[in-house]
Amino acid sequence: MSSSSPIPQQRAVSNPKPVSSPLASSAPVTPTQSSSHPPTASVPNLPGRRTVPSTPPSQRTRAKDLLRKHYGLGLGPPPPSGSATDPMNMDSTAFDAKSYYEQLITTSSLPTLIKRENELITEIRELDSERQSLVYNHHHELIAASDTIAAMKTRAESLDSDLDLLRAAFSEISRLAAEVSTEPTEGEGKKD
Repeated sequence: MSSSSPIPQQRAVSNPKPVSSPLASSAPVTPTQSSSHPPTASVPNLPGRRTVPSTPPSQRTRAKDLLRKHYGLGLGPPPPSGSATDPMNMDSTAFDAKSYYEQLITTSSLPTLIKRENELITEIRELDSERQSLVYNHHHELIAASDTIAAMKTRAESLDSDLDLLRAAFSEISRLAAEVSTEPTEGEGKKD
């Protein structure tokens, strides 16, 4: 009977032991996975595997919000009420990766896990692209500011000689004004 065959397979797929075993030996091949990313980058943190520690979510969120504020993009949409302390919400400051992983691996089938992996890869790429865009824009603004400062410095240096000439001219005007104002007094003294 073919109808009884898929049911045991379904149970085997949802069992954490068979699912984690094939993933531990090699990375799943997905259509969205690019060759520039190492295969283990998309594999969930399995027991016995070492992973590079990532930046805590609160620091990522804070850095992202600071960059958005700096570029006038505004802060991201406010999280729905109650989700700020939900340990299963990835955007929460209380996110617990180990609990999320355990819940996901024990309650999801293999197709669901692969779908979730693809969603996470897409989200990671979008966030990385957004971060690179912000960094590029910031770098571009720094270069433009540097060019503006260099142009102002060049203009200021040419103004120095003009200011020296102007200072000398005002000194001469002041000296002549002082002479003119003192000459009539001396001339009047000679007439008397």
